[in-house]
Amino acid sequence: MGAYASTDLLDQDPSTLEDYDVEYIQPTAVYNDTSRELVDLLVRYLHSRDCPYSVDRVVKSGSFGKGTQIRDHADLDCVVVLNILKSVHDRINHGPQILGHLADMLKTQRWVVRGSVTNNDYIILFKMYQNGVTMDVDLLPTFEVLGHNPPNYRKEQTYLKMLDLSGRARSYYSVPLCQLQLDFVRLQPSRVKTLIRLVKYWRKMEVEKHAQPSLRYPNSYAMELITIHVWEKAEASRPRRIKLVEAFKSVLTQLVNYKSLHAEWYKNYSEVLANEACDRLGFTRPIVLDPANPTNNMMDVFHKEAWDHLASIAAKSMRRPLLKDVVIPAYW
Repeated sequence: MGAYASTDLLDQDPSTLEDYDVEYIQPTAVYNDTSRELVDLLVRYLHSRDCPYSVDRVVKSGSFGKGTQIRDHADLDCVVVLNILKSVHDRINHGPQILGHLADMLKTQRWVVRGSVTNNDYIILFKMYQNGVTMDVDLLPTFEVLGHNPPNYRKEQTYLKMLDLSGRARSYYSVPLCQLQLDFVRLQPSRVKTLIRLVKYWRKMEVEKHAQPSLRYPNSYAMELITIHVWEKAEASRPRRIKLVEAFKSVLTQLVNYKSLHAEWYKNYSEVLANEACDRLGFTRPIVLDPANPTNNMMDVFHKEAWDHLASIAAKSMRRPLLKDVVIPAYW
């Protein structure tokens, strides 16, 4: 299409990547507007009398909420804080029934794609459609943990409490902490988000295409965090305007060398608490500690075989025309 002999990302000339990004990866204004309309439909429903449960608040996360969606592929993590759920024990004991009830109600909505609604004890998956735009939605009912704009001491108290819980109970805290995940990515500079979109586009076109169904591969959030980590490593010494193609190859290089990863952020918890969490939970490299949850090592969430396969795909990608002759500067 256009001036491109091939529309394959990895077949592009390095000098054309910025233009390719605009033409094929960045979402259009029309797509963004329609996506917002779909999200508004869902949020209005959840706050309406038609919804069978009283909703305290809705957190719109996923690529839509973070501003990292790629063209024609926005996804929404819709976290719904329900007033009926007062604790993690309520979520464990009553969650499956609530999820089943909400799933049945969603099946009756005209903007939900017929036959797309599925659920288990943790999540409801469905698709929304309007004006030619389809959006994948993960709906996650949960309980309140931190409240609105919590101070750091309250966060640390919560994290220390989580360390004393069973692994199963602790796993339910990632959802109510998603506002912190959302803020961490959403507030990144626009240039970083451009790089994140590029990495996610590569993941969609190269990794998902060759994924083995039996393996659990790194999700979008894991890729976002690794991309941010690579960017921040070079932040102190890089020039004001870096080349997107160099940054992209740097991220793929890190994915090839994923076993050396050790990334932590101390925005929501201290280094002391991060070290305690790693010690008590036995985390060893590779480590990408969730900036919203120090009890969650993102590298352990996915299969090692999936990381190995991802690394091999990244290595092959760097031998393609877009990247094979790109030299990564020392500041990366």
